[in-house]
Amino acid sequence: MKLLPLLLLFLTPAAFPQVAAEANKQYQTPEGRVGIAKTLDDPHRQDRLKPKELAALLGLKPGDTVADVGAGTGMMLPFLSEAVGPSGRVIAQDIQTDFLSKAAARIKSANLTNVGTVLGTDRDPKLPEAATDLVFILDAYHHFDYPADMLAHISRSLKPGGRLAIADFYRSRRGPQDKDMSGHIRIDRDAVIAEIESNGFQLLSKQDHSTNQYVVLFRKK
Repeated sequence: MKLLPLLLLFLTPAAFPQVAAEANKQYQTPEGRVGIAKTLDDPHRQDRLKPKELAALLGLKPGDTVADVGAGTGMMLPFLSEAVGPSGRVIAQDIQTDFLSKAAARIKSANLTNVGTVLGTDRDPKLPEAATDLVFILDAYHHFDYPADMLAHISRSLKPGGRLAIADFYRSRRGPQDKDMSGHIRIDRDAVIAEIESNGFQLLSKQDHSTNQYVVLFRKK
């Protein structure tokens, strides 16, 4: 009789290990996040990622609603704002209030009137239901501790036929400017595709954006 409660304890989601623990170490303290924010705002990062070209790959149209999940300090926000135009909407989402504060300051200074912020959790991005045309995740998918939960909520946030775009680093391709991605990134591109397809999405396209970064696009089934 005592075995069943013990078994149920081990079957609860909280009992499973967090899959991105290595990638998320530095995010656990304010001091660590200050260091990350400096990296996110480094001009060399923008040079490498080419955000204007990256935004163009997403196929956004004027009037679209796009959510930047894991927006960090908001590097992509001006480019997404321009892509959807004054009649569109950009949602800057993150789970760290200090990052969102920096993103909000960028929104204000650049007068991005079609951009707002949303604070989510590591299981739920807290996006409005059936409201987004595209969910965009830049260099953040490998930080998901609970990918199945996140993908389920993302799916619910998408309009019928809505799309999901992932831009991330190859685990196996590391430039001298990068940290040791072999330990930092939990799975490589093909495993990312398989994981997302198994959670209710259909692959539309895959391509390289740089020598060590890929972009994959999915449609909600």
